[in-house]
Amino acid sequence: MATEFRVLGPLEVRRGGEPVVVPAGKARVLLATLLLRAGRVVAVDELVDRLWDDAPANPRAALHMVVTRLRQSLGPVDAVRTAPGGYVAEVEELDLHRFRSLVGEGHHAAALELWRGEPLSDVRSDVLHREDVAPLVEERLTAVERRVEADLVAGRADSVVAELRALTREHPFDERFWGLLVRALHASGRQAEALAAYRSVRALLADELGVDPGPRLQELHRGVLADTGDAPPAPRQVPVHAPLFVGRDEELHRLAKGLDDGEFATAAITGPAGVGKTALAVRWAQQVAERFPDGQLYVNLRGFDPTGVPLEPDEAVLGFLHALGVPPERVPATPAARVALYRGVLTGRKVLVLLDNARDSEQVRPLLPGVPGCLAVVTSRDALTGLVAREGAAPLVLGVLEEDAAGELLRRRIGADRVAAEPGAVRDLVAHCAGLPLALAVVAARAAVHPSFPLRALAGELAEARLEALDSGDASTSVRTVFSWSHERLGAESARMFDLLGAHPGPEVSVRAAASLAAVPPRAARAALAELGRVNLLVEHAPGRYSFHDLVHEYAGDRAGLLDAAEAQAAVHRLLDHYLHGALAGNRAVFPHRPTDTTAPLPGVVTPPIATREDALAWFDAERATLFATIPRAALHGFDHAWRIPQAIMVFCRSAGYWEEVRGAPAVAGDLARVESYLHRALDLVDDPRGRAAVHRNLAAVAEAASRYPEALARMRSALSELDPLGPSVDLASALNAVGWFHLALGEAGPALEPCGRALAMFTDLGDVLGRAVTSDSLGLAHHRLGDHDRAVRHFREALPLYRSLGERYEEAATLDRLGDAHRAAGDPDAARAAWRESLAVLGDLGHPEATRVRAKL
Repeated sequence: MATEFRVLGPLEVRRGGEPVVVPAGKARVLLATLLLRAGRVVAVDELVDRLWDDAPANPRAALHMVVTRLRQSLGPVDAVRTAPGGYVAEVEELDLHRFRSLVGEGHHAAALELWRGEPLSDVRSDVLHREDVAPLVEERLTAVERRVEADLVAGRADSVVAELRALTREHPFDERFWGLLVRALHASGRQAEALAAYRSVRALLADELGVDPGPRLQELHRGVLADTGDAPPAPRQVPVHAPLFVGRDEELHRLAKGLDDGEFATAAITGPAGVGKTALAVRWAQQVAERFPDGQLYVNLRGFDPTGVPLEPDEAVLGFLHALGVPPERVPATPAARVALYRGVLTGRKVLVLLDNARDSEQVRPLLPGVPGCLAVVTSRDALTGLVAREGAAPLVLGVLEEDAAGELLRRRIGADRVAAEPGAVRDLVAHCAGLPLALAVVAARAAVHPSFPLRALAGELAEARLEALDSGDASTSVRTVFSWSHERLGAESARMFDLLGAHPGPEVSVRAAASLAAVPPRAARAALAELGRVNLLVEHAPGRYSFHDLVHEYAGDRAGLLDAAEAQAAVHRLLDHYLHGALAGNRAVFPHRPTDTTAPLPGVVTPPIATREDALAWFDAERATLFATIPRAALHGFDHAWRIPQAIMVFCRSAGYWEEVRGAPAVAGDLARVESYLHRALDLVDDPRGRAAVHRNLAAVAEAASRYPEALARMRSALSELDPLGPSVDLASALNAVGWFHLALGEAGPALEPCGRALAMFTDLGDVLGRAVTSDSLGLAHHRLGDHDRAVRHFREALPLYRSLGERYEEAATLDRLGDAHRAAGDPDAARAAWRESLAVLGDLGHPEATRVRAKL
């Protein structure tokens, strides 16, 4: 018989639909505390804190009596289990779990319907309501915020104004709802009311808190004053159409008619590589742009990229949300919720979505708008039968160019007179290129560079090359033949550069990366890349940055396979060194006081010119996709860059503000079991004490990610036993601090003092500034939990200047937040407010979602 537990309102237990009576008093507090952490062990010390203001003489015995009483009242509902160090509630149906699941999926309205009032309103415990219920209420407000945000971006501003006015009355210091109210009023054409709302919140914050509105609210105010609105301009991401586009009149007509008649919401353009699928889709998107006034979205899904690493749909959704004006702090943590928000934002809009170079139907499905008024166009070498069958996509299979259209392409590129003078040679060129526009463009470029060459001579050379390919058994006799024909006429340096670029993982390459790959100066690399661009083997899509058509990249990969093995390996090593040392240079610029890898790159490597934090973040933003693509390439070639590059770019992922990716990390928890199994195997293989300690620390991290804190503590103690005999080190000090931190996670503040004290002394002796800051913060939290608030304040204040010297702004904000808590507990509300204001200012600058929680404290 199913038992349902409810905490989103008065505490309720129902078995088979009938209520189960839970006695008032401490048993009720105990059950509520366990349910809020259902599935996790709650330490005895933490339960005692919740149940008694002053701990009884024998807290464990007293707690056991309450547990017994609770179990007796629940009867057959066997939900409270004893566990090492505490107790755990094991439940199947809990409204809080359902709420969080719906929020994670983006169903905010349905999630909010589960709330029946103030959480646990009939449970009397000041500590419980202050430390547990208050964050739960904040979760509800965040869900309300996201539901209202979806209404606004969908054009339903009028319908939320009254609700937002009520929310600003209930939560007068929460700038989120004031900002939404200003937006809703402005979007409804009520500019005067929007300005009045801003003046109200500005006066309130100044009078009560002594602060100005945050940057986001000020930006909205400026938008109203300028009467331009706070919404970003409609995205226009579809590339400019190719100038050599010819023919395809029938296909364009079919697409236009299908749109006019409302026959499809998705068009699937399929066909072989190089046939012109993207060119057709782009040309049609340009022709119908006016019918989609709310914008056009575009993404290259890299479905058939030679690296074999297609773009993840979730990454594409993130890019679309950014283009549609969704602020980073509003992006949900899970992929499913992001897709729901993406479709919610598109609701009521007319947007064309071009999904280029898809691998298969599954890659495309999450990216389809799925709402009236929007249209998706997909291109792929795959037939996309699943998309046609299940989503009703209209298929358009693209064949090679007709002879007339192919001749027109050549006429536009090399002139009508020249084509008219040799019609037979033109027919042969078209035949040798199999009617593929990509191959014809390469041939046309070659002919244009040599205006005195007879077309018959070019056709003859191409025919000869094709015959050689047939004789060798090579079935690729069209596009690859053209590429080889063009490649043979490159200068030596450009040809070598092209061959080496076959070892580049893509999706694009900079001049300095190419120079490193070839071990040549940047000037020589730039010249070689420019020549490759002139013959249509590369495209300079941004200044100093080049990309391939994936067929060209495949051919370059074939050429790379012909290189001397030692030369190719050295080139890959230099390329990986370029990206690794770029990341390390960025680390030094962002955190100049933190020790970093000082290993020298190979001779010939050209490192990026990174001198400032801004340089570093801009470089990472430009190279992010390529950096991630280098990791499997490094592993394939057996280079330790496979772990050194991920380690080096972690700082960028944090400093660049990728908070949603960090918050979304629990979504990979399903892989933890596999990770853990590998680590156990490693433990059986490693004999070196430092290596064994590293494995134990990783096992502790896995246990922490799964909230198995007793196991995490045991693993970290095993790491200590390996490291202690080796003498002082940063690793040993870090492990000591981690032991203290896991004690804190288990609610055991007292046992945290000794290991954290040792760690602080060791970090100080070693001159490790970051370690000193982190451990001072840990000690501050331990003393705060023990009620020694003056000592807690002192440790927090010791950590702050250390974090500031390192540029660790988020850690600074987190410590300021805890400092405010300590001041408040010590009875100094003015000092608490000052610390929280500082924390809020930093979090606001970072655009960090925790700003809302700190603002709620103020």
